[in-house]
Amino acid sequence: MNPEKVFIAGDHRGFKLKAKLLEVFPDFIDLGPSEYNKDDDYNDYAVKVSKSVLENPNSFGVLLCGSAIGISMQANRFKGIRAAIVDDEGIARLSREHNNANIICLSADRIGDDPEKFKKALECMNIFLHTPFPAEERHVRRIEKLDSILIGEN
Repeated sequence: MNPEKVFIAGDHRGFKLKAKLLEVFPDFIDLGPSEYNKDDDYNDYAVKVSKSVLENPNSFGVLLCGSAIGISMQANRFKGIRAAIVDDEGIARLSREHNNANIICLSADRIGDDPEKFKKALECMNIFLHTPFPAEERHVRRIEKLDSILIGEN
């Protein structure tokens, strides 16, 4: 799997990590913020990335906030978005193989400035971006239920 486009965004706590990731992945489409704002909200960036992924078939998203929890919760409010919090290589692979995740959420607080944790985050990103979804019947059925049980509108 090689996504056609990858959209990336994060709030103030993910701002520094986003800059580091963009150095490694310069082709990612940066949806903000363009400058640090301690009062921004993760919700706004989750919405931007989620809508962009939905509007661009065969694309993925990368979302960053302090814990990765809030930003993933907001993203998963959209029908068709499957945002996974990833912090190890096995979860990166399973999120793609079993759940066909289309957005990876990383915790900037857990990665911090540690070079080894950043290296691990890069490994997770590469696994996520290049692992195909095998579309086994049981996984397809479960993913279809995710969207069919969605309540409310986006």
